[in-house]
Amino acid sequence: MSDLVLKLDELVQLRDDLDAVVREFQNADDFSDAVADATGHDDLHNHVRDFAHKWNEKRKDMTENVKNVQQVIAAVADNFVKVDGDLAKALEDKK
Repeated sequence: MSDLVLKLDELVQLRDDLDAVVREFQNADDFSDAVADATGHDDLHNHVRDFAHKWNEKRKDMTENVKNVQQVIAAVADNFVKVDGDLAKALEDKK
């Protein structure tokens, strides 16, 4: 017989880490604008801004993909917590 081993703490950490990635992607334009402003050189400033803003659509797609993975991970974690609690309750009720 096989056992299912799930490291719930790691799964929850992954969910939180993916949430942080989504926030970083969503704030990337603001960050790139700040970096561009800090260059102190007009031509470099424009190149940094152009490069960052050209990534907007790709970053939007990547953000959606990471959000989807994060939601799946969150659902798995939530469901395993519920199942674990239900099984523990069932064992206690049999006593």
